[in-house]
Amino acid sequence: MNLHLLAGIAVLLLLVAASAYREALRNEPIRRNRMNPAKLPQLDENE
Repeated sequence: MNLHLLAGIAVLLLLVAASAYREALRNEPIRRNRMNPAKLPQLDENE
């Protein structure tokens, strides 16, 4: 196969993946709450 054709297909797949990722973020935005130390799980120092 032609190298330019492979590069074009790779770029097209990358754009499709980026578009799907943006659509997923638009439908379900990430919560941007600040990290509260009281809400974090306690770390076990023995491990």
